[in-house]
Amino acid sequence: MDRDSLYAAADGPAPAPGAPADPPAGPIDGPRRGLVGALRDTTFRSLRHRNYRLYFAGQLVSFTGTWMQSAALMWLLYDRTGDPRWPSWLLVAQVGPTLLFGPLGGALADRVHKPTLILGTQFAFLLNAVLLAVLVATDHAGAWVVLGLQMFNGLVQAIDLPSRLAFVPDLVPREDLVNAIGLNSLLFNSARAVGPAVAGFLFWLVEAADPALPGGMTRVRLGATVCFGVNAVSFVAVLFALRAIRVPNLGAAERGKRGGSFWEGFRYLAGHRTLGGLVLITLGLCVFGWPVQTLLPAYTREVIGHGEQSYSLLVSGVGAGALVAALLTATFGGGRRRGPFLVAGATAAGCGLLGLAAAGGLLVAVPAAALTGFGLILYLSTGQSALQMSVPDDKRGRVMALWAMTMSASAPLGHLIAGEAVAAFGVSWVLRGMAVGVLTAAAGLTFLVRRARLREE
Repeated sequence: MDRDSLYAAADGPAPAPGAPADPPAGPIDGPRRGLVGALRDTTFRSLRHRNYRLYFAGQLVSFTGTWMQSAALMWLLYDRTGDPRWPSWLLVAQVGPTLLFGPLGGALADRVHKPTLILGTQFAFLLNAVLLAVLVATDHAGAWVVLGLQMFNGLVQAIDLPSRLAFVPDLVPREDLVNAIGLNSLLFNSARAVGPAVAGFLFWLVEAADPALPGGMTRVRLGATVCFGVNAVSFVAVLFALRAIRVPNLGAAERGKRGGSFWEGFRYLAGHRTLGGLVLITLGLCVFGWPVQTLLPAYTREVIGHGEQSYSLLVSGVGAGALVAALLTATFGGGRRRGPFLVAGATAAGCGLLGLAAAGGLLVAVPAAALTGFGLILYLSTGQSALQMSVPDDKRGRVMALWAMTMSASAPLGHLIAGEAVAAFGVSWVLRGMAVGVLTAAAGLTFLVRRARLREE
């Protein structure tokens, strides 16, 4: 069996001859142990490990604040400019630097003590959120100032993202790695569902309270300021969690073994064509799939004729579908299910985009948004676990940096193209085009998975 096969089990070493086999885990044991025991021993088994438990809790709070800020920021700029392209430009500024500096971040992740590196990046995110809250509150945050702050966030993320992806295998034993990756996706997408909902609630609270506002202050700006301030506080949780995590600090000699050019990640994927093909297909799927995030403000107002509360509901719908997909991956995502999960995820995302294009109201739009989020995350969390399980430790940071770059490359390509296309053709037609692109990627993925199965057999 090729190491780079999408079907490789890679769930740890086989038991020694004569050793008792582990009892089978999964739903078959559930009735005997009860629901709580089944969830503990299958879906959430990585939380048995103290380091991962601390990491999970801190990141859940922090990610919720980040998604809350992202939703509020997009609505704030769309409200102030009336231009549907601004949300796209914001995301480009946020993730574009990862495309340029991702290999550097991956090389740092392979050389530097990762908890220390991540602690520094999270503190930088905190300072950025505080500055944003102050500037918006004092009406000194013009659209271009906000764009500059997002670019700074993107530079920090170019180091933070590959470091966090490479850090997960340090927190759990190898037999729990697929589960930990699934739970990592779970916490990210739980935050994706909850964060925008919290932002919508805070906007509603400001509207319902009907506060006396100083001259020039609007309720949208006040609600956004509150969201940015709450996000800044959320980073305190992850800072405390990272300080409490205890992993071995690699000495200089061991870090030297992890040296080498940051081009090692490219060489590894070039030598493992199935994984390299997976990364290229991921680029195409993200180019056509993820712009749905930045189209939702214009979609909410122009297609279904609603306001910020409905926008938050649609964003939360994407997150809720993603949450279900992450749970599915964490529980059942290992071994031979990876290939079918990849194809099913890409297909579901394409069908969800078609549903959004055809929807005339929230009754259809919210389930379609949920199906889109479900498909994208089922695909991405499964693909990430395939990479994590196949890459050797000394190259993991650099290869995962390429995975991060692949998703980041979708921003300048997908978000900008989608934003310009909306201005020319309208939201519904752009969603249809995106659906065709995602379904084309699903067809290519089907060929790749079948090829990997044939090579394995």
